[in-house]
Amino acid sequence: MNLYCIPYAGCSARVYDSWQQHLPAGVTVVPMELPGRGSRCVEEPIDELSALLADLYLQVDWDSPYALFGHSYGAVVAFELARLIRAKGEPEPVTLMLSACRAPELLGADAATHLLSDAEFADRLGELGGTPQELLDNEELMEIYLPVIRADYRILGEYGTGGPGTVGCPVVAFYGDADDDADLASVQGWEKRTDAYFDVELIHGDHFFLHAAESELVAAVGAICTKGELS
Repeated sequence: MNLYCIPYAGCSARVYDSWQQHLPAGVTVVPMELPGRGSRCVEEPIDELSALLADLYLQVDWDSPYALFGHSYGAVVAFELARLIRAKGEPEPVTLMLSACRAPELLGADAATHLLSDAEFADRLGELGGTPQELLDNEELMEIYLPVIRADYRILGEYGTGGPGTVGCPVVAFYGDADDDADLASVQGWEKRTDAYFDVELIHGDHFFLHAAESELVAAVGAICTKGELS
């Protein structure tokens, strides 16, 4: 099984490089790098959702069973990618895993972030955490980084409440027990976005448990991938 992983806003998909050594045999991590970062750093970042989905759609191998995973902003992109796949009649993922992300109708808090000035935007990133302070303090690096993460936040800000559509595959939502941004109540709304099985799983940590509780999260993801199709 291929496990396609989409990173959070501003992050490179290389954040998933370490997952392979901890996953069961037969599960292959496929980090989905977005334009403007990592191995695609020379490309212009994409700030329009449909264009980004078209890019990611071409990265999927339809000849192998697969699962989709996205963390925070990456979860929104993963959900919409699954919707696109369903609309085009391609095989849907065995499971769609959404990590540290409020249900679409609750995403409005970030709607205007991409409109902030560079200084205000950097301050907001500092408040959210997840961006190293040494990066925030480096003006030259921030000149490179800000357009990338601003593009992600524009997509998130213009996403609104999402469309009324659903996916046809099972959905598992992960939430952190110390995450003030996406707690249990706010992730449960994803249940309305699937026509199949839905479940939630607790991971110990705050919004960035992707890092702090990596072994716990990867173990849970691996168990889901090897469980077979949920019903």
